[in-house]
Amino acid sequence: MIHVQSLSYSFGNHWALKDVSFSLAPGDFLFLVGPSGAGKTTLMRVLHGSLPVQRGRAEVAGVDLGKLKAGRLHYLRRQIGVVFQDFKVLAGRTVFDNVALPLYVQGMKKQVIQHRVRAVLRSLELDTKAQCPCQELSGGEQQRVAIARSVVIKPKIILADEPTGNLDHELGQRLMHVFHQFNKHGTTIVFATHNREILANTPHANILYLRDGATVVRENAPYG
Repeated sequence: MIHVQSLSYSFGNHWALKDVSFSLAPGDFLFLVGPSGAGKTTLMRVLHGSLPVQRGRAEVAGVDLGKLKAGRLHYLRRQIGVVFQDFKVLAGRTVFDNVALPLYVQGMKKQVIQHRVRAVLRSLELDTKAQCPCQELSGGEQQRVAIARSVVIKPKIILADEPTGNLDHELGQRLMHVFHQFNKHGTTIVFATHNREILANTPHANILYLRDGATVVRENAPYG
């Protein structure tokens, strides 16, 4: 599902990623851990196609990102749900409209959209906020809207960059239940976090530790 080989990426003279290699099969769960500035977000953005492949190779959902033309990028993103640290919600639109947007883009029937959006909003305790403009929400609520929008398309891959960072413990646990359910049904997940409890509660996951852009891969290992 994801194959990365000798991937490196630089911002000017600073190498954010250095010779990163790993592979994930359908249904794998990978935690990205490491200090701030280690390259986690850069790796996520390369996998999403937001940053180009500079050196090495990256293949996502059967697509060679190094050869992908800009005009075909939207086909790849239909298979990927993304939650970045900057939520990118549309502030003037309602919660429902924000979450439904990718389904409208895909041309789904209104009845299907209604059912799927409301089910996801309930799972993240946003159903009572469905008609609220996102500009009236707290930061944590906006983050949940971004998460709902990423999973409502039922993606093959979810890229999640610190998605529990602005949530309290109970909501964080509910969110992880949503991710675990998608993973249980075959969705491949790449999840960046600093939360040791989340790592401990997902013992089947692999861990890729980033430090100064370089990596150490440990399978089914606690973070210590």
